Amino acid sequence: MSDTLMQSLAELATVEPDAARAERVRRRCRARLARQAPRLSSSGSWLARVWQPMIAILGVAYLIGAIVEATRIYGLL
Repeated sequence: MSDTLMQSLAELATVEPDAARAERVRRRCRARLARQAPRLSSSGSWLARVWQPMIAILGVAYLIGAIVEATRIYGLL
């Protein structure tokens, strides 16, 4: 790097983190997450009850279909 560029960089002001602003942002984020938590947990339990067994059933059906097709190809059935 050139000497003038290094001088220009050295003259830049250093930035200090703003603790008060960080705390305000942290409080807002926590408040929003706290408001969303009840909605997410109620809908999440419904989704888990419906989708997890459905995905498991589809996975088993696919596996059975793949095994049947493989046995047909190799002439075992």
